[in-house]
Amino acid sequence: MMLRGMGFDNNTSLYVAAGKIYKAEKYMTPLKQMFPRLESKDTLASTEELAPFEGHSSRLAALDYTVCLYSEAFVTTQGGNFPHFLVGHRRYLYEGHAKTIKPDKRKLALLFDSPDIRWNDFKSQLQDMLHHSDTKGVELKKPSSSLYTFPMPDCMCKHADVKSASGNRRRLML
Repeated sequence: MMLRGMGFDNNTSLYVAAGKIYKAEKYMTPLKQMFPRLESKDTLASTEELAPFEGHSSRLAALDYTVCLYSEAFVTTQGGNFPHFLVGHRRYLYEGHAKTIKPDKRKLALLFDSPDIRWNDFKSQLQDMLHHSDTKGVELKKPSSSLYTFPMPDCMCKHADVKSASGNRRRLML
């Protein structure tokens, strides 16, 4: 409902980065009905391709990480190392221009706990949340923020054009 309220329609391709989902059939069926282009590593790769990764949770997580790293947009709804490293890596890789959506979990809980809310109000609130949580572009790191989540602009991600002794211009990472 969150994605639909933010404006994502049934033509949106989704990739679910997750380990084994408890009662997957029960919980994933409604999502698959709303977003028929829903994929996971299990639907994108064959059993033979996944065989070397089975039984190794960190290898399976690395597959999810790689897909998310190169995706057009990344939506995180949890804390932990995976999304923090991923958000920071995407900021670094795309020089701060990776579309990352971090919904406000407190506001979401209040919205989902409002049984009388009308769809247009729900949608309006979610689109406002999308506008405020879409962290595309360079953000300044807050003193209490993780270096992994905010590697820019206070680190080696700063660029400078420098003229070498031969007169050629080079781009350096500072």
